[in-house]
Amino acid sequence: MRTRDGEWPVSCSSNTAAFRKKRRSRFGMSLLELLAVITLMGIFSAAAVTRFGRDIFGDTGVKSEARKISLGMLSAQRGAIRTGDRHGVVFDGSLSQATQWTVVRELSGGAREIVDGPHTIADDFSVSVDSDEIMFDFEGNGTSTFQCDLQGPHRSWRITILPLTRMIDSFEITP
Repeated sequence: MRTRDGEWPVSCSSNTAAFRKKRRSRFGMSLLELLAVITLMGIFSAAAVTRFGRDIFGDTGVKSEARKISLGMLSAQRGAIRTGDRHGVVFDGSLSQATQWTVVRELSGGAREIVDGPHTIADDFSVSVDSDEIMFDFEGNGTSTFQCDLQGPHRSWRITILPLTRMIDSFEITP
């Protein structure tokens, strides 16, 4: 026999009706369970970073800087094609330790205009270049051979440009 609200009383046959009612009313996680899971994930990730340190997680800066420089070169190449003026990337500092880079546009009188930058290179890795600049002509061709090496504590990246190829190649160097 059912009660007024249409549910079976708990004393009927077994506790399956009460179990069904409880099961139907619970669809997700409670806020307390969610907080417990997030807290445990934070503790485990902190332990992993502490345990492995910069050996595994640390050299992402070198890859990120290689990507930024490559995108700067691509921006200069596209700017040269779009405007017809020579565009390029200029590195400051010594060839064995570049400290910053800037995307520039060469105007008709030979003067240079800064398009993007300067971008400072972090101190925890080294950037060496074989020339202090790479320029692109109106077709997007590099005007000279160019190589940039980025050396981190455990990983290294290289960016190369060959004249007349329009290709900016960025890849990890195996140790």
